[in-house]
Amino acid sequence: MKMKKILSEWKRFIVKEAVIAKTPLEKEIETKASELGMSYNEDLADIKASAHAVHFLQGGELSNQSDYLSRVEFGLSGTQRIIQIYENASKFSDHFAIFLTYAPPLDKRFGDTKKMKGVKMVDRWSRENLNNLKAVLGKGANEDQAYRDLFERFEMFVKMLESGNHNFRKELGKPSSSRTSDKRHSGGAFSTGLIVLPTETTDEDKEYIGERYTFYMQNREDPAYIMTSLAEKKFQEALRRALSLWKKYPFKDGEEKQIYAGAVIRMEKALEQSYKDLRRIESDPGSYSGKSVSKETSDEDKAEELLNKARAGDKQAAGEAFKLFRKMKNNTKAREARTLMRPV
Repeated sequence: MKMKKILSEWKRFIVKEAVIAKTPLEKEIETKASELGMSYNEDLADIKASAHAVHFLQGGELSNQSDYLSRVEFGLSGTQRIIQIYENASKFSDHFAIFLTYAPPLDKRFGDTKKMKGVKMVDRWSRENLNNLKAVLGKGANEDQAYRDLFERFEMFVKMLESGNHNFRKELGKPSSSRTSDKRHSGGAFSTGLIVLPTETTDEDKEYIGERYTFYMQNREDPAYIMTSLAEKKFQEALRRALSLWKKYPFKDGEEKQIYAGAVIRMEKALEQSYKDLRRIESDPGSYSGKSVSKETSDEDKAEELLNKARAGDKQAAGEAFKLFRKMKNNTKAREARTLMRPV
């Protein structure tokens, strides 16, 4: 009898579906809910509202989003339902999970430890049932600051909803280089993942940079601080040559600048950090501990080490890193590892 009632509810929903403009996220949730035998009721409406809230809080936008936010289901519009969940502590905890997140150690060679990055908020249902990895980050040096940042963002979002402002990308998003996968490294046949070169780069320059970067990756954690010091110097030589090439062959147009400006900035920052690391090693060799071979390493550490080898040209390491990052559901790093698996 219960199943008959559920089927009847979904039958009425399907009839209405033909004339209602829904967001892709709504359709995905409703399809999965139907597969799970869930009723089409207010609980499902709350699930949809929490999932949309996370998407919009990230600065994401969806087709038909204004229709969703203004449409009334079970007595409340999408906007009203999101605000109700936010303002009701019990509903909020039922639909959202918040956990601490940490930045990896700056440099384990000096005994640096991971530091708090902030808190992340996810919606429980889509994380568990759709494997949705979207999360809203609240930044801060400690837990209180991070929670404050998160809820200030949510307050801003609520005010936008109340005023009818649905320009979430502009107000809540962050600038993106919008690089497509086919253009990611098209500017240089030689790429280490960190070092990207202009198309005009000669084979001689590629060899010069490649040799120094490979030496750095192979020796940056050597137990002997003298070798690590030399590795940093080689790294600096590689970065200086790469940056000089971008000065010699500047961006041809706005599109190329959009694609590669971020990579150039990362190389500049890496060079500055290397100067600091070298001074640290040479001024206080005792602070350098090198690579510990006796300690057990976590999957995260193993994956990062393999990814570094992959950036130096080790295709086998790239494949192993890809598997580990997929296992840890770190899609960003997995994509990088997959890119490095491909033949140059």
